[in-house]
Amino acid sequence: MGLQEHHVGRIRVLGHADGNLTGVAPFVEQGAEGLAVDAAGNVYLAAGRLFVYSPAGRLLDTIDVPERPTEVVFGGKDGRTRFITARGSLYSVPARVAGR
Repeated sequence: MGLQEHHVGRIRVLGHADGNLTGVAPFVEQGAEGLAVDAAGNVYLAAGRLFVYSPAGRLLDTIDVPERPTEVVFGGKDGRTRFITARGSLYSVPARVAGR
C-alpha cells in the first residue's frame, strides 16, 4: 500500500504483517497525483508523466502521456491494460505485466 505526502513530495510504503499495517518506510522522494502497482511489484506514479519504479525504488522507465496524467489504474479482462486519466481524457495503454 502506498502513502502519498503531497506537501513534501514523498511516497512511503506500508508493509503488511499478519494483517496489520507496519513498517512505514520511505520509497521515493517524489510526489504524485496517482499510484498503481503491477503484479511484479513495480510502482507507477502519475506525476506530469508516468514514472515506473522497481519494488526497491529504482527508476525503471518514464512514459510520456499527451496530457498531464492524474491517475493510473490497471484493468481489462486480464489486468494488462493501464488506464490513465488526464484533465480532459482517458487513455488505455497495453501493459506487459498485469496490475495487482
